[in-house]
Amino acid sequence: MKTVDGGRESQLRFGILCDGKQLQLWQLECLQQLRALPAVVPTVLLVRQPAATAAPAGALFRYLSRLEPGSPACTAELPQALASLPVIDIQARSGARGGMEPQSAAAARACQLHFILSFDAAPAHALIELATYGVWVFEFGDWQHLRGSPPGFWEVYRNAKVSGAMLARLTPDHDVAIPLRRGNLRTSQFSYQQNRDQLLRRFTHWPAQVCREILHADGACLEAAPVRGSEAINTIPCNAGVMRFACRMMWYIVTRGVRSWLEQDHWNIGIIEQPIEDFVNPGRERRPVRWLPAPGKGRFVADPFGLVRDGKLTIFCEYLDYRDGIGTIAAIQPFESPPQASAPRIPVTIGPNPPVHLSYPAVFEHQGKILCIPETQGAREVALYVMERFPDRWSKLATLIEDAAIVDATLFRHGGLWWLAGASDPQAAQAGADLHLWYANEITGPWSSHPDNPVKTDVCSARPAGTPFVSDGVLYRPAQDSSHTYGSRVVINRVLTLTTTAFREEPAAFVEPDVNGPYPDGLHTLSAVGGMTLIDGKRLQLAPAEFRRVIGRMLLRRLRKLAYRLLPGPRPSNSERHNSA
Repeated sequence: MKTVDGGRESQLRFGILCDGKQLQLWQLECLQQLRALPAVVPTVLLVRQPAATAAPAGALFRYLSRLEPGSPACTAELPQALASLPVIDIQARSGARGGMEPQSAAAARACQLHFILSFDAAPAHALIELATYGVWVFEFGDWQHLRGSPPGFWEVYRNAKVSGAMLARLTPDHDVAIPLRRGNLRTSQFSYQQNRDQLLRRFTHWPAQVCREILHADGACLEAAPVRGSEAINTIPCNAGVMRFACRMMWYIVTRGVRSWLEQDHWNIGIIEQPIEDFVNPGRERRPVRWLPAPGKGRFVADPFGLVRDGKLTIFCEYLDYRDGIGTIAAIQPFESPPQASAPRIPVTIGPNPPVHLSYPAVFEHQGKILCIPETQGAREVALYVMERFPDRWSKLATLIEDAAIVDATLFRHGGLWWLAGASDPQAAQAGADLHLWYANEITGPWSSHPDNPVKTDVCSARPAGTPFVSDGVLYRPAQDSSHTYGSRVVINRVLTLTTTAFREEPAAFVEPDVNGPYPDGLHTLSAVGGMTLIDGKRLQLAPAEFRRVIGRMLLRRLRKLAYRLLPGPRPSNSERHNSA
């Protein structure tokens, strides 16, 4: 094994365990990203023929899981560079948990592998001792309640809010694994195929991430706390199971889907008279929330950030009127009026031209200037603005990130560098599941992308949700937990490692909405201003106008598709159809 000073590996050799020279597209993507690392070298194919006793999928499940072209579950031949690798035929001894034949084990051990990446459906525990860092395998399900196959099916079957995945290091105990990476996505409740494909597609970068950690002498994830799986291991459903699944889907559509068309989110801003550090101290009781007057029917304010000037608090926030659906930035001075009156709302001139939807105005002071980074994902940029006139006139100071649709960009200092955290996701259904990081020496840049981007994929704790802060020398990062609904609560993450080559964090505390208060249905911002903390709260309200709007959009799409089929002329591209819808 090649190492450099300090024990850091200079090269990683790995084997590929599979049941033939065909792999699914998502598996080939994993290998492509590994091969893109110059110091990671594919060395050998470990091939094991699939068990003849494997139960075939029922006809109904085969129909349910039919593949469309481009699905990550489609199979393809190994590229020539991999197909030409030496092949070791792995023959397992008799018995469900038998070892390997000595000749095969000796041949594999002679390859001096650092790890084995397993794409074989059969357990690979017999290979653990053949590689320095063991056998890595993708597991699907949260492992506490669901595990096994097929990926993404049982979460839809049971109406689970999230679908989980894990890149695991196997241990001798078949029910225990060491998580190298873990992530969660919102379950696609109306389609098993969509749920399966998003799970397979979204985590292909994990093996390459772990390799980069090892190469930079930061392989702490290899020694993470093991997790024990549930006793039951799911398998492919029989025909009766698929029929029950179809009935459950119909019931879900009736009871949940239609209701979502009738509801609107209404957000408002609250002030808590205690510092943000108290929220990670279990001994500090949370003080009451002083809510601002509601902005009125069909309107809301959210994403609060504050600034104290001349002893007076000004809150900058998103203001949205459902009649036009375009967010703008507003300034509110809550102490300028008596509590029973409406707080004055001052429109703020900020953002690109032509205007786009604006939200999350992250305001802060630096070197005597008042700066702000509003969310402008519609313009595909992250820009820094400086205040020209308090509080309503701003001008662009610099473009920090170009050609990227980033939501909730949050700036902070750590380790002598400026850091920018933001969430991005091209799929609207999973907006905010991916956390990206950038770093720079100066606030105006140039900014460098973290090599592990996205550094985290987890709808439960990735998307920024307010101001990072330091307590007792530890950096904490508020993030949205949208596992049950959008903006259901805030999780405060404890940052364990943040360098230009590695990132790790863990949940430290949760800030729940007050179920007995006027906004019991969500909370997705926690920001510090002086000795106070600003939050926002959500309540769901029935809105017949929302139902009419959704139904109208659906009918319009159907009419356009019908027109595309009936009218002569060239067919529009998929992107044109999407944009017109």
